[in-house]
Amino acid sequence: MTFERAVDFVLAHEGGYSDDPADTGGATKFGISRKSYPDLDIQGLTKEAAMVILRRDYWDKCRCGEMPNGLDLLVFEAAVNQGAFAAAKMLQTVLQVPQDGIVGAITLHAANNALHIKNDYLAQRMYQYALVPQVLRFGRGWYRRLADCAEIIFKEN
Repeated sequence: MTFERAVDFVLAHEGGYSDDPADTGGATKFGISRKSYPDLDIQGLTKEAAMVILRRDYWDKCRCGEMPNGLDLLVFEAAVNQGAFAAAKMLQTVLQVPQDGIVGAITLHAANNALHIKNDYLAQRMYQYALVPQVLRFGRGWYRRLADCAEIIFKEN
């Protein structure tokens, strides 16, 4: 999948400005949160500027462009929603490789050779959501978003 298609999916779910007090990320726009970017004007953030951040700090950082089709979207979407470090650690957990939160050669090799990685990664993400106290407030949306993601990746393969 291309970055452009993946980011279209994410932006369809992240959308515009939100400042929900229950969101531990604080003010968020286009998936970019004040917690992750405290010096950034979140409310004034443009889509173009957000796309630069999303590519650099999530897609490229997790090396999504080097992953199998479908897994690229799952990991990118997780990185935006749960953080790049968490997305990488979930992937490493599923792949049973060292968990340093950095997608490197070992993680990529394992990801590209795993048989049921998309199913396993989806299950790991669902499990991780269940562990977060905010699941009571945001869980329905998180799980719906994950189901939408699953529908796309399994339709394409």
